[in-house]
Amino acid sequence: MLQFLTQFGRKTTCLLLCGLCLTNWVSAQEIQRTTAEAGRPAPLNTQVGLSPEMLKTLQTWEQESGKVTKIRGEFKRIEYDKIMATATCAKGTYFYESPDKGRMDFLPDETVAGKKAKKRDLEFTCQADQTKTWICNGKEILAIDLTKKEYDRLEIPAEFQGRNISEGPLPFLFGMSAAKMEQRYVLAFGAMHDPNKTIHIVAYPKHPQEQREYRVAEVLLDPKTYYPMAVQLLDTTGNKETVYLFSKHDKVTVWLPTAPWNPLLIGYKEITNQRADAPSLDRETREASRNQGVMLR
Repeated sequence: MLQFLTQFGRKTTCLLLCGLCLTNWVSAQEIQRTTAEAGRPAPLNTQVGLSPEMLKTLQTWEQESGKVTKIRGEFKRIEYDKIMATATCAKGTYFYESPDKGRMDFLPDETVAGKKAKKRDLEFTCQADQTKTWICNGKEILAIDLTKKEYDRLEIPAEFQGRNISEGPLPFLFGMSAAKMEQRYVLAFGAMHDPNKTIHIVAYPKHPQEQREYRVAEVLLDPKTYYPMAVQLLDTTGNKETVYLFSKHDKVTVWLPTAPWNPLLIGYKEITNQRADAPSLDRETREASRNQGVMLR
């Protein structure tokens, strides 16, 4: 499922960043400091195993994530474009239900439009993002443009339905097993890592299809709950960085008035309707498993 979700993720911004979060905001300035300049060096050897501390961290993360069945909360997203010198800002609400349902509602953050923001030694002009929604209902993925009243649909093959959303390109919020994390990423602790305050994990993708999407991902976890606080992605060119900040998580017993996975699309135009090609996925996965290098530059 990795290949087609990653491909679809190009249109939907990111595959479901709507799982677990913490009570307090993490400042954009704080996570901006977590990554060195865009040329952060990649690990040289993908065969290096996990340290005992990293293995224990991943196992605890997996166990704590497994305790969450339904949750909702709020997030902010900032996409920094070095070429255009812009920072595109959105805010919104996320919904998650284990193991394979999720939704993110993106709203333009008008409060920052026109303001200046600094990231390291660069200055960006803030602009509001567009209104859009991303939904995975377990059987299909929908990317909805609420302004244009258009949507894209991607069917999930039956053999992949019911699996944890962590099978997608961003497992960082959904408790992927420690074994799978080690298989898919070169992992290291980041500069902000302090087991008593913040867990900071840096992940370099091993799979070629993920390497085409982003160079490195960083996640901050609350060491008390193991809820993600923030996620930062650096694209393959080093010119775009996307930061997600999470807050106000609420566990849910019953979705009221109705579950958020089945939107009314009356009056909306379907632009694309695709189905994943499972055989091609299997080929690329096998090829990735034989890959011995991390091509991040």
